[in-house]
Amino acid sequence: MVCLRPERLSMSSRRAALTVLAALWFAPGFVAEARAQERAGAPTLPVSFSTAAVLPIGESIRLFEPAPAQLPAPIVQPFRRFSNPDSPLLVSLYVATGLTQALDIHSTIKAIDRGGVETNPMLSGITGNKPAFIALKGAVAAGSIYAARKLARKNKMAAIATLVAINAAYGFVAHHNYRVAERLR
Repeated sequence: MVCLRPERLSMSSRRAALTVLAALWFAPGFVAEARAQERAGAPTLPVSFSTAAVLPIGESIRLFEPAPAQLPAPIVQPFRRFSNPDSPLLVSLYVATGLTQALDIHSTIKAIDRGGVETNPMLSGITGNKPAFIALKGAVAAGSIYAARKLARKNKMAAIATLVAINAAYGFVAHHNYRVAERLR
């Protein structure tokens, strides 16, 4: 039974119908491209009724392909991606990562200048040297952004979740450091 109303067709029937319509719509373009590459003198076969809808009457199709050595080498240009692969959300999270690291640097230095002590054993030796501490935190920010960009190529949602977690953690650390600095006034 043929049904012309779309609301009575199932989803798979709609997809099949759209696929057939798309194939019929684009088929003449593909045939024209193939015909443009034909060589003179190639054996041909008269058009049958199955191709008569695509080719004009009296046209013929090739029976055999020429040997590969006879064909010119195709001009292949590499595919280049000129657009930025990062979404606006990821870019804003990269900026937020830099800002939370800057807040962590400022809050840590402020707390240490007021008499606080770095409790992180990995950073306790370097916080006394401000330029080295700033360079280390800059490297942490750059490394986090680099790792997130590499992760975003495979899974953007995982990269977004990772950056949100990193930024939240450093936001809490900066908040804690500012509270410690306020108590040490």
